[in-house]
Amino acid sequence: MKRYVKWLVLALSLVVLTTLISACGGGSNTGSAAENGSGAPENAGQKAEKKTYKWFVARGVDSPPAVTLKEIADEFSKTHPEFELVLEGTGDRPSYLQKLRTLIASNEMPAMFDTDPDAYASKLIEKGKLVDTKKLLQDLGKYDAFRPVALQYQQFADGSMYTLPIEYGIEVFWYNIKMFKDFGLQPPKTFDEFLKVAETLKQNGITPIAVDGKDKWPVLRYLAFEPFRMTGNDFIENVKQGKASFKDPAGMAGINLVHELGTKGYFQQGFSSTDYTAARDLFLAGKTGIYYMGSWETMNFANDKLSADMKDNIGFFRLPMMEGAKTAENDYFINSGIGVAFNQETFDDTMKEFVKFLLEKYPEAYTKKGQFSPFNYSLDQAQGMPEVFYKIQDEIAKSGSVFAVPWDTRLDPATNELLGNELNALALGAHTPDDFADLMDQAIKENAPKYFK
Repeated sequence: MKRYVKWLVLALSLVVLTTLISACGGGSNTGSAAENGSGAPENAGQKAEKKTYKWFVARGVDSPPAVTLKEIADEFSKTHPEFELVLEGTGDRPSYLQKLRTLIASNEMPAMFDTDPDAYASKLIEKGKLVDTKKLLQDLGKYDAFRPVALQYQQFADGSMYTLPIEYGIEVFWYNIKMFKDFGLQPPKTFDEFLKVAETLKQNGITPIAVDGKDKWPVLRYLAFEPFRMTGNDFIENVKQGKASFKDPAGMAGINLVHELGTKGYFQQGFSSTDYTAARDLFLAGKTGIYYMGSWETMNFANDKLSADMKDNIGFFRLPMMEGAKTAENDYFINSGIGVAFNQETFDDTMKEFVKFLLEKYPEAYTKKGQFSPFNYSLDQAQGMPEVFYKIQDEIAKSGSVFAVPWDTRLDPATNELLGNELNALALGAHTPDDFADLMDQAIKENAPKYFK
């Protein structure tokens, strides 16, 4: 009996020991493919871990480019469940730039963000922070699929490119056709004629021009118009480095135009605090005769919700000419908008696959929203777009190869901020033209050497 008990205890001990060993070894059901002979990896059947990529958007999360890109991202995620793109935006352009730089300074650079090929972006490139978009498009075989100007606009002076164009447009003066006819006016072809049109409208109780002063860049366009006609882009490229002066003839021509438009009341009252939407709505309500803006607004000028007075009553004219102009009539502001930069640190294989997918889907999807694509893509009459859409599309086809560069993408950040802050003051008469020129020359003298050597 004692012998039987000893054997029973020994047997039970062996069972417990075997169980413990099996437990420590993980068991045959959870071992490696080599151990269990199944040939399947340990995580077979498990869902891929979702990774969220943030796009910090300057153009508005409900803008056509942002909506189109997000729709394509959602489609991509159906076959790549590990991928998720979220959009975040903020207020006006100055607020956006301030927050973006705060994020980057805090080592929280988004996976994607909107930026121009400006001095700030150049500093990020020097630090290896951004993806070389030109090389990326060439690697994907898509570089030649874009309109040449769309790519040129995104490039730095040395031809390098670190932003992806997702917009394309020409900038024109939209005008109220009936209002012009009522006062015997024709679309002006020179700056002298432009000022006469503005004066005639004002004398008849009409605010001549609606402008978004809050975002600053629309007023900055007026500063650049005459210098572009006089020198092409030479003036801004030289003045930004202190090689030219705002007191040069080109600089003073632009300064005097802004000063005259503002102090004579050709801009709407309170323009300096008027935002983008409010300025556009003033024009669409028939409160002003002229509104300068890009072709991305075309569908708003063919909207069924327009009043009967404005429907089919909106035309456009080109940037006026001047005697001795060095640029042609069909040379004006042509751009592919603020580009999309990619964070080098987060640009993995999944993101590269997404960009490839995006480039295939984007041209048709974006253009069918009534927009104009940076790709060599257009719609025929069978697509049934509004008449004004096809008129702008034809104008784009006739536009020149010389385009005016926005000054805020060329100046150093500190000078650019000062210019934005003081330009409205110039238009309001708080600065004389000469004082404004001195102020800007001094700013460039102090700030430009930090960015331009």
